[in-house]
Order: sequence, then structure tokens, then C-alpha cells
Amino acid sequence: VVIGCDGVHSRIARWLGLGEPVYSGRSGIRGLAVCPQGHGLNGVVHQMVDVSKRGGLVPLNDKEAYWFLSCKTPPKDIGDDPNLLLREVIDNLAKDFPPLYLDIIGHSDLSTVSWVQVMFRYPWDVIRGTLTRANVTVAGDAMHPMTPDLGQGGCLALEDAVVLGRHIGSSISQGGELEMRNVGSALESYVRERRWRAATLMTASFLSGWVQQDGSSWWMKFLRDVVFYKFLLRIAVRASRFDCGKLC
Repeated sequence: VVIGCDGVHSRIARWLGLGEPVYSGRSGIRGLAVCPQGHGLNGVVHQMVDVSKRGGLVPLNDKEAYWFLSCKTPPKDIGDDPNLLLREVIDNLAKDFPPLYLDIIGHSDLSTVSWVQVMFRYPWDVIRGTLTRANVTVAGDAMHPMTPDLGQGGCLALEDAVVLGRHIGSSISQGGELEMRNVGSALESYVRERRWRAATLMTASFLSGWVQQDGSSWWMKFLRDVVFYKFLLRIAVRASRFDCGKLC
């Protein structure tokens, strides 16, 4: 039995014939800010939206906060140097963001600052693709790499583990031995249970990021401020509150 948990560029997914992940058109820069005197966020998550940019501050405690910046323009050719990345955010990409944002990220622990091109797999590849073959399957980002806009990538992977464990458990005999003749059907049941759940959240996450930072025209503002924030976001959040059942 082989369970591919080897990430976005999974060799197991490639062996199964799944489509390669594609660039979403967005880049993400993130880090951990440590403010010795406190950051003053008072437990409230902050988000800033500008034309083709979106930033956020997520307090972890009174002195530490996770921050991110998602943008359509990748950082200049400065490699992976965290100091240069941080300066690029403060001096260029986020220069018009509120002073609170710039002040907090200025206290970043440089060892945590990184950037990445945001990749995802087309949802229809998960719906129509081969997710299991010959006692081999995939889980986590190997199956459903997605944009981070709903914060559900890791959650989906945990759901995969529970559902997969439950189905594999049904192939264990009373004597505690794995009955190989039943593994194939167990993996098929796992895939059947996870396919549409994963594809739905992949779609919702991509659309969430697109509508929040893909333009400033009047219709995009209407779509974002009226349709998405007042109606669709609630649906997306409800979809994330999912009970995948017990392990056994």
C-alpha cells in the first residue's frame, strides 16, 4: 500500500496521471512578527485590500502575529533573502497599507519570512482524475493543492487522514492483519468520499481570493463588497465547518 503525501509536486500524483498544479496568478509573502511591547491587535484579525493586493494580520498572542501579503505582482528578482523580501513589502508592495500593518511586520523574525508562487490543481482534475490505482492513492496537497484564501489546505489533509484511516481500518482482520484483497475497495471508498469535498473547497478558495483582490472596477467592488462579503463568504465559512466522522 502506498499513500502519496509528498506535497504539491507529488510524484505519486504524477504516476496516477493527475494534472500538474498550475500557477494561480498570485504570489504570497508571509512571516511571524514579534513585538516585545505588544502589537495592540487585541485578538482581532485584520485584513487590508488594495488593487490586486491583500494583506492580513492574525494575532497569535499579545506579542506575536502572523502576517501575509498576497499580490498579483511577484517580488522583484531578489531571491529568497528574507531581509530584502521584507524591505520589498514595506517599501513597495504594501507601502499604501495602514501604518499599523507596516509597523507590525517591521518586527518580523527574519527566519520566518518567505515567499512562494501560489499553486493549485484544477478542481475538475480531482473530480474526473484517477485518485487511486493498484493499492496506491494520494492525500493532502498531493491530491488537492489549493490556494490559501480559506485557510483549509491543512484542514483538508487532516480530514483525509481520518477518512483514509477509517476505510483502511475496515480492511484489518479480527486478528489485526491487513487483508490485502480488501485494500483496493477501501481506497476506492476513501476517494469516493473525498473527491467532491476537496474539489468544492478548492473552487471556493480560489474564487475567494480572486474576488477579493482581482480588480477595482465598479462591478468587482460590487461583487466583492455586496455579493461576496454579505452572502457568499458565509456559505464558504459554513463549508469549512465539516464533520468528517470518527476515525473508527
